[in-house]
Amino acid sequence: MEKQSFMAGAFVLAAAGILTKIFGALYRIPLTWLIGDEGMGLYGMSYPIYTMLLALSTAGIPVAISKLVSEKITQGNYQGAHRVFRLSFFILAGTGFFFSTLLFFGARPLVARGYLADPRAYYAVVSIAPAVFLVSVMSAFRGFFQGMQTMVPTALSQLVEQLARAATALVLAHYLVGRGIEYAAAGAAFGAVVGALAGLCLLLVYYGRRRSAFLGSSLDPGEESGWELTKRIVTLAVPVSLASLVMPLVQNIDVVIVPARLGVAGYTIEEATALFGQLSQMAATLINLPTIITVSLSMSLVPAISEAYTLGNFDLIRSRVAAAVKVTIILELPAFVGLYILSDEIMTLLYGHPEAGTALAGLAAGVLFLGLHQTTSGVLQGLGRTDIPVKNLLVGAVFKVLLTYILTAQPALGIKGAALGTVTTFIIASSLNLLAIGRLVGFSLEAKEMVLKPALAVAVMALGVVQVYRLFLLALGNSLATLAAIGSGVIIYGVVLFLVGGIGARELEMIPKVGPKLAAGLRRRGLLR
Repeated sequence: MEKQSFMAGAFVLAAAGILTKIFGALYRIPLTWLIGDEGMGLYGMSYPIYTMLLALSTAGIPVAISKLVSEKITQGNYQGAHRVFRLSFFILAGTGFFFSTLLFFGARPLVARGYLADPRAYYAVVSIAPAVFLVSVMSAFRGFFQGMQTMVPTALSQLVEQLARAATALVLAHYLVGRGIEYAAAGAAFGAVVGALAGLCLLLVYYGRRRSAFLGSSLDPGEESGWELTKRIVTLAVPVSLASLVMPLVQNIDVVIVPARLGVAGYTIEEATALFGQLSQMAATLINLPTIITVSLSMSLVPAISEAYTLGNFDLIRSRVAAAVKVTIILELPAFVGLYILSDEIMTLLYGHPEAGTALAGLAAGVLFLGLHQTTSGVLQGLGRTDIPVKNLLVGAVFKVLLTYILTAQPALGIKGAALGTVTTFIIASSLNLLAIGRLVGFSLEAKEMVLKPALAVAVMALGVVQVYRLFLLALGNSLATLAAIGSGVIIYGVVLFLVGGIGARELEMIPKVGPKLAAGLRRRGLLR
């Protein structure tokens, strides 16, 4: 199991992430047909509570594991790296068990106190509770392998987890829908439990193969005591935990605020629940798809930046930051524009609900700024400044809550107001993160290379996408016209970006295996500088 470059690791995680997100989006399509908007709303109401407790349970420890394991390995202290994992494993197992139990027995009081807008969501909350424990334990193994800068175990476990989750959700929803949508939604939520168990089993196999190499190594005589190591883990983990907690907390506030404010705007409780399902389960799922690579970059950047920082190589840090930010903008900017201009058409294609395009259009810009937030947070975590992303995200979240409360109640905006509030969070947080990185390592955006060239390519792409859709709509109908427009957009953007010099040798060489050969071949033909 070899160490990978941070970009190679990111590509491995991204490939698995793309498949995982595709499966996640695809299974929600038949699930939506099975249980409808209302059922998806109930299903969606369980997830903010689950993710909030999962953030509390893991407490940012996987990031701490990744950073500290990378640091120990860079110093040649392999047994010390294993001590980090072992100590973290027991912490995560304990907190995971506690919060799983708390969620299971606390579901009824949540309903009794009116926290859940729809009491039928109780069943979904109870069903998903065991997943907190399983995912917490699984995250210890993932952090360990990521710290070794080998991403294959994490990638494969994500795939197995999603496949098991999707299969379980669809099967149980199908068999339980006859008893009522609340039971069908609960069956779908239980898919998270089965998925986590499957992913954990795979990671145990990988760990069993790797464990002996670490135990056979010698311990650094200057190794920290267990108490000192625990303090370092906690110091790194707590800010990451708070950052992980911010969005689930805000989403939980959304569960209360959004339906209520939609009521002020004139919607019934059934309509408000359906709109919330469109936002939280349909639009948000699509928004998360393009950010797969930035999630992967963030995970890969933590040990890579930590390694460079341990060596004191600031030129390497700046080079890695520049590469990650440029890739983020190149990939997320066209996704934002494409989702915005084809929002109604995409929702019609996937879900048969063109009205859900309103929520998607409102969230579209979040693709770019969520991606930048994820990438820059990975950089700061690798530098050991895990406190900065949480502070910046909190600032953004305050604005999000205020805007959601005000805008969602406006009849002219409705659910789009809640979407715009979410986008504001990541605009503020990503901007503040970039400023912080600039102060710490002297990094600055190259506007021409990182922004202007991709923006020009996106403008040409947008014009082409609109024309292709209109051209094929009458002859082929919405579904095929939408697919043709998306496909043409990818080609147009890639060609124009290459022609204006937005993709150079450095970007091509980042692609594992084929990238260097491709760059060399294009140089020989005079097509690449």
